[in-house]
Amino acid sequence: MSMTSEAVLGRKARWANIRRETGRALAAALIALGVAFIIILFTSKAPLEAFNVLLTAPISRPRTIGLWIDDVAKLTITGLAFSLVFQARQFSMGVQGQVYVGGLAAAYVALSPIGATWLAIPVGVLCAMIAGGFYGFIPGIAKAKLGANEIVSSLMLNYIAIELCNYLVRTQLVPPGSGVLTTNDFPATAVFPALVAGTRIDIGLILAIVAVLAVWFALYRTAWGLKLRLVGHNAQFAEYSGIRSTVIMVSAMTVAGALGGLLGAMFVQGQSYGKLTILFEGGLAFEGILIAIVARSRPLAVPVVALFYGYLRQGAQLMNIRTDVPSEVIGVVTAIIILLVASSFSLPGRKFFARLFGRDPASSAVMEAGK
Repeated sequence: MSMTSEAVLGRKARWANIRRETGRALAAALIALGVAFIIILFTSKAPLEAFNVLLTAPISRPRTIGLWIDDVAKLTITGLAFSLVFQARQFSMGVQGQVYVGGLAAAYVALSPIGATWLAIPVGVLCAMIAGGFYGFIPGIAKAKLGANEIVSSLMLNYIAIELCNYLVRTQLVPPGSGVLTTNDFPATAVFPALVAGTRIDIGLILAIVAVLAVWFALYRTAWGLKLRLVGHNAQFAEYSGIRSTVIMVSAMTVAGALGGLLGAMFVQGQSYGKLTILFEGGLAFEGILIAIVARSRPLAVPVVALFYGYLRQGAQLMNIRTDVPSEVIGVVTAIIILLVASSFSLPGRKFFARLFGRDPASSAVMEAGK
């Protein structure tokens, strides 16, 4: 078979795979929304109004659109961080801790004399990424040198980072005698400028787009990315091929940590805060696991999933505020989506539709099996 034919077949298989995954994700979302409607029907006195709020409130006003897009940017970064470690077949849960140390580093820069200069944003972001990268490096090197389980070590590091951040905010970073749990507002030069006035859409969105392209390029256009994917597919084969899998694994966790640190800077230096407060990330960092699973750890799919998930997330929060339905309902919806998409769920009736459109189901199956 010529190289041209192989390329055409590869392109067809790739598009077939994209169509299949998209169809499956949409079907999962529709099923989950159907379940959500049934739950709302039993928990609300005005179910149609509540469901309408869930589906339309995020785009009802410029302010709510800003909240949605801000969430999407942050979910994209945390989804990318988890995707990187999942690609290396590691299960580090440390993004949350990396967000806190990154936020702390950015806050110290913003509250220092540098905070009043134009260097506040680039230096703050850089320091946050270095701090997050170092915090991601620790469980990686602990696993490589000491055999420490990365799940346990990264979860423990999360607790340390959260408590350290709380301690420093309470004792050192708040104004003396104020009794508040937040620092003073950062200087205007240290806060990300808004891209759309009156909303939370700031340059964090640009950073998220750049991060997506950078991670995709690193994974699919560099030797490091090829080695990382080989280690993820088969670490023993990678070792036989001369790849130092431990080095690749530690580097992947360090880069993921840098992304976590970047997310910390986006929180504290973004339009949503502009200061450091305790428990500032509100559990969003962990939701990156869901994004990465649904996106199947593919960098270009991460922002798409974040867009839909962020919409549901904002819709649930607004539904909780404006109606009598608790936001926990959306937890049920999310869990169903994850279960359907992450499992081997497949659309029913595919053979019927294949025959209806004149395709051979057997050849379709062979094509998909060959991916």
